[in-house]
Amino acid sequence: MPACNEAATIVGVLDDLVDRVDRVVIVNDGSVDDTGPIVDRWAANQPKATVIHFPENRGLSAALRAGWDRVGNMLAAGELRPDDVAFSIDADGQHEPAAIDGMIDHLVENDCDCVIGMRDLGYHGRYKRIGNHVMTLIARACGGFRFEDVESGYRVFRIGPLLEAQQYYEGYKYSETVEVAVILARLGYKVCNSYPVAIPVARTRTRLSDAAIDAICMPLAWYRLACVRNVPRQYWPTTLMWAAPAVLVATAVALLATLAHPFYLGDDSAQSYAHVWYISQTVFEHHHLTLRMSVLEDGKALLFPYAFIPWVGAAIVYPLLGDWGVTLVFVAGIVAMLFALRWFRPAFANPVLLALFLVNPLLWNGITQFQMPTFWAFALAFLGMGFFERKRPVVATSLLAASVVAHPMMGAGAIAVYAAFEWIRTRTAPWRFVRVGAAALVVGSPAVVMLLSTPLVAEARPLIVAASTLDNVRRLSVLLLALLLPALGDRLWRYQHTVFGTGVAATAALMFLVPPSGLWQESSPQFAGYLQQAPVEQRVSYRVMVQNNREDGMVEFLKAKAVLSNEFFTESEHRQKFHSLDSYECMLATRHVGHVVMTKGYLKRYGGSELSRLAELEQAGRAQQEYSGPDGVVAYRVMPRSELAKGSLRECRL
Repeated sequence: MPACNEAATIVGVLDDLVDRVDRVVIVNDGSVDDTGPIVDRWAANQPKATVIHFPENRGLSAALRAGWDRVGNMLAAGELRPDDVAFSIDADGQHEPAAIDGMIDHLVENDCDCVIGMRDLGYHGRYKRIGNHVMTLIARACGGFRFEDVESGYRVFRIGPLLEAQQYYEGYKYSETVEVAVILARLGYKVCNSYPVAIPVARTRTRLSDAAIDAICMPLAWYRLACVRNVPRQYWPTTLMWAAPAVLVATAVALLATLAHPFYLGDDSAQSYAHVWYISQTVFEHHHLTLRMSVLEDGKALLFPYAFIPWVGAAIVYPLLGDWGVTLVFVAGIVAMLFALRWFRPAFANPVLLALFLVNPLLWNGITQFQMPTFWAFALAFLGMGFFERKRPVVATSLLAASVVAHPMMGAGAIAVYAAFEWIRTRTAPWRFVRVGAAALVVGSPAVVMLLSTPLVAEARPLIVAASTLDNVRRLSVLLLALLLPALGDRLWRYQHTVFGTGVAATAALMFLVPPSGLWQESSPQFAGYLQQAPVEQRVSYRVMVQNNREDGMVEFLKAKAVLSNEFFTESEHRQKFHSLDSYECMLATRHVGHVVMTKGYLKRYGGSELSRLAELEQAGRAQQEYSGPDGVVAYRVMPRSELAKGSLRECRL
């Protein structure tokens, strides 16, 4: 019973209460009237009564905490049991002990852990009732439970659940009531807030500021519990609890900034925009779909070197949303991966643990580079592994196969990483998963075959293919961290600040060295002047050379009905120094290049030797500069030697 200046009523309430309970704890919260001496005289003749005095008023929440702490001491001393019932009651007579008797009976009969009385608020005005309803709606959102009257002071508890909830709430003024309700619901205890109670004394002391405090404290209670639950008390992330939101907000802002761009400029973005555009064109305009993409790699490119699932999904919405539909599907893949991660490993409901996962520089490298197939493959892999652990092998096989189809290398890599991780963790070969993973690889094998059949893999040197593979394997760190962080347990929390600081520093360094310019740059036409002056020629291929993150210029040519001599893979574009005219001519001839078009940015970084070779060709009468614009674009019409046209690119010593 918390009491502050209740000299006029407290003895009557105590007399009515004392025969109904086994123990009573009175907290005199800094009263300046005679409440203190009155309760001391009353308790002197009551062996079951305990009195706690605060020298000054500390508020309802502090008074209740002191009382519950005394109950905890009684439990520790063996005077009480965890399933015994405790409740708080006002000293002003607003709470009827008889009504609390009924609530206790309801708690016992329905095997509840907490019963919160649903007050008849008819005595309040409309303004107060609306405010109470708003508080209850906030509690529903924070507690994940359908509260009816969360601010009610009529509450009875099992002592065990109540004391567990006490670990996680802080309480300020009147917020203890709502915080404990939210925490008990989030802890999974059985709460009832539909037991009706009448109010004998129409009285309230709460003000608008108290309601505002409660509205803030409820989400804070939920967040605090999410951060520290299942974490050893000595390692509670009190610092990272407030650093984690910065990471989560930064992630949300980055994704929203990405969505602000109809065509996001990233190293790997144009690949997706171009393929989705082409798929949509062939399906909705030409009403057919082939496995060849006749506008890339001199007509030899495959339509699905990977990314069948996200590209087809984006192509379906392309007629309605255009290029922005591709951006939307990319961001949806990241969000889907995070939700799948949370379902696969429920420990990531902890915001701090999720923040530790997010401060991975390779994850951010994938986001800023627009690695759409990778994130969709990981999302499907998390779902597949989750269903496997829930003993749903058929569903798991289907989802893991879909992961392979989304990105053969990442899907197969995810299967291999999970199998290896489980082998190391359990020190037993995970044969059951190996069978599921092998079946998934068989089902997804057509995607693997298509990847290996791309002209890039067929023509590139083995060393280049190996280097590209190793570069892609780095992305599997995203999946590895998803497995590793929850498994580390106490060791992770012991070094949480080191892990977090290292991740933040590495990510910041990456952002400094490779600025995520796509978040603020806008796509704009780069070749409008050239295309207006020199309409696209259909019988030859175009070598269109731009900076890494400005490959929207290549898509600009595709939409103008040009055929490009290369794919969007860096290895296919041959941005390099050409040490001899023969090697350069060989490359042009094997791809039937008739036009070489270069931007100012490409020439500045890569184009010195290529410009020299084109000048040599011009002197030999086998090339002619056809455009040099004020925007820095330079274009040549080339006529490579016919005897080189039958050679293979691998035979060209580039």
